[in-house]
Amino acid sequence: MPYITEHLSSLRQEITELTKMNVRYSEHSEHNELELTARELRTNRLLEIKRELAKMLDRPDDPAVWWERSRRPNQAA
Repeated sequence: MPYITEHLSSLRQEITELTKMNVRYSEHSEHNELELTARELRTNRLLEIKRELAKMLDRPDDPAVWWERSRRPNQAA
């Protein structure tokens, strides 16, 4: 259970940081290529977090199975 709390806290912090960076980005009307790429990476990361949180809602009844499955690299089903 502590791992879940720590993981969620870490995700919350990451979301906060990404959001702050996006706010700073939006305060300017012109952006160079590096800024555009960084924004795209932030957007992709936020989508990854969203998918990860959705997976958490579909977890198996046994938490050991859930965390073991999430630690392994993606494998073909």
